[in-house]
Amino acid sequence: ESLLSRRAPPASMRLLTAALLLLLLALCAARVDGSKCKCSRKGPKIRYSDVKKLEMKPKYPHCEEKMVIITTKSVSRYRGQEHCLHPKLQSTKRFIKWYNAWNEKRRVYEE
Repeated sequence: ESLLSRRAPPASMRLLTAALLLLLLALCAARVDGSKCKCSRKGPKIRYSDVKKLEMKPKYPHCEEKMVIITTKSVSRYRGQEHCLHPKLQSTKRFIKWYNAWNEKRRVYEE
């Protein structure tokens, strides 16, 4: 029997194959989302005066801890990049405290 005379697989087999491929894609996507929340323990030394925006993102189902995202000013040496700070590090906690204090003083002078 030649290869050309082989029958096509039944519809149920094609459906099962498609379902398995979708499941595999979903697992890969979940793994990528889970890796998004991992902030490195080492990051660049950023001055709080170079920060344009500080965001505290809540915990997500795929992430054990909240995320601290900072966006630098476009005139700083980091040119508007986003950085994720590890929320459990003492340096991150200190950075947030000093940034908030500095930002409050800056608002008083701007008003």
